[in-house]
Amino acid sequence: MFSSIRLLCKQFTVRRQSSQIKKLVLDMITGGEMLLETLDDCKLHLSNSDTLLYKEKDNSLHEIHRRVDLTDAIVVDIDDTIIDTERRRHSAWCQVLGRNIPRREVESKGSLAILRKYAFSNKKVWKDFWMLTLCIEEGGADLLELDKPIPLASNALLNWSRSHKLVYLTGRTENMRQLTVSELKKLGFPTHGTDLEMFTINDWMDYFSSQSSVVETRSTLFSRILERHNVVRVVDDYPRFFAAYRKHPVPDKVGLLRRKRFSPQEYFTNGATRVVEDWTRLLV
Repeated sequence: MFSSIRLLCKQFTVRRQSSQIKKLVLDMITGGEMLLETLDDCKLHLSNSDTLLYKEKDNSLHEIHRRVDLTDAIVVDIDDTIIDTERRRHSAWCQVLGRNIPRREVESKGSLAILRKYAFSNKKVWKDFWMLTLCIEEGGADLLELDKPIPLASNALLNWSRSHKLVYLTGRTENMRQLTVSELKKLGFPTHGTDLEMFTINDWMDYFSSQSSVVETRSTLFSRILERHNVVRVVDDYPRFFAAYRKHPVPDKVGLLRRKRFSPQEYFTNGATRVVEDWTRLLV
């Protein structure tokens, strides 16, 4: 419901009289909870309590104006959503394990499952893998040459960038910022006028020490994005991350299916609103 109100409110600029905006909101509330006194003194909030439109008379319009003024944005994950990192991860695993493993293992298993199978949950191997993958250890940056773009992802992002702010949200760490921007440019993805939200090395250190989860950190970063932008769509390939996105009123939460590892239901269970098999469905 709120997305409908927001879209219609955008037809009115903040220069219009406040009574027009109030009347528009009142007309749009059809299924929510309403407490109406007069158009100039009303309290409204949605039944799901996700978004408080009118707290009280004095600050009701402030809430609407703040949201109307936010830039519409689309948030997109990077690794294995728009860039295929399978060959890089496979090479990293072979290096830290000191042996070759079948590439299909990286296609169908998560990193923890590979660690359990080939290193018996050895914590040093686990940390070495991520230090190499995150380009903290020497040689990690060279492995980026193994990455390749996922077909049609750049086409979709270029189309979206003409009408929306693009925000890249990634678990890569800040030390990889310039490497990531250069890789995005090289692979044909838009970078001008975009934002790039990244983990810090401390975020990963907390993860290694079990003080936090990557889902919690991602949720924190996503909340920061929402403070600056009105997010209308988020696209991600990892089902568990939708647990971070589902807390917020984003109308289009798109799961990019990794069929060899996940089922569509895993995305829906965690909060995705739709699941697509490839970027063809997202070109429009």
